[in-house]
Amino acid sequence: MLRARAPGVHRPLRRAYALVEYARWRLAGADTADAGSDAYGDDFWDLHADAAWDWSGFASCILRHTGPRAVVDIGCGDGKLLEAMQRHDSTLRVRGYDGSSAARSRAARRGIDVEPVDFARLRGPAVARLHDACAGFDTALCLEVAEHLLPWHAGRLLGVLSACGTLVFSAAHPGQGGTLHVNEQPASYWTRRFARLGYRLADDDAEFGRELAALSLPPWYAQNAHLFTRRSPAVSA
Repeated sequence: MLRARAPGVHRPLRRAYALVEYARWRLAGADTADAGSDAYGDDFWDLHADAAWDWSGFASCILRHTGPRAVVDIGCGDGKLLEAMQRHDSTLRVRGYDGSSAARSRAARRGIDVEPVDFARLRGPAVARLHDACAGFDTALCLEVAEHLLPWHAGRLLGVLSACGTLVFSAAHPGQGGTLHVNEQPASYWTRRFARLGYRLADDDAEFGRELAALSLPPWYAQNAHLFTRRSPAVSA
């Protein structure tokens, strides 16, 4: 396989392919309200619906390390993780945002209210409104989302996340591969961008990673997920 024999060739080729597919999707009129143009439709979520994954353990791990009263999940998908968190703590206030209409429908069936968002189309006033809405939550989750956004769109995402004092963040590493992965980056890239927004890795970040690695979860969570805490006033993404 080219991926194993020549990763230096495979990665740019795969990224180029993802960019072409992303452009085709956007030009086709992708809209968060239009299920017919949903790049992350029911087939995508069926593929990620393995009942063996330990979402309860993941939720418990996050709750132990962040101790939240209110959690917002940007790119929450079908709401499995928020549902698991509420099972552990029925007093926890949660809100989800996602661009996939199929995901929102599935989350609604779980009793999780998810609002639509499209960072590729979000502009200044709408970004500010979303930031303000998220400011009412002490902890933000954003898991395997940023790689689906072009770098300048990802800046809007990070700006919204900066409304919360504690972040649980993961994004695909180079070569991971996936649907419309147009911005795979090493963890250090995101750490630097969060540092400019006034965040640092939490003191228990390494322990958090070890605990995730012991759970039955898709491997990218243990590989990519980090805990961030605010350390200074935000500057820019």
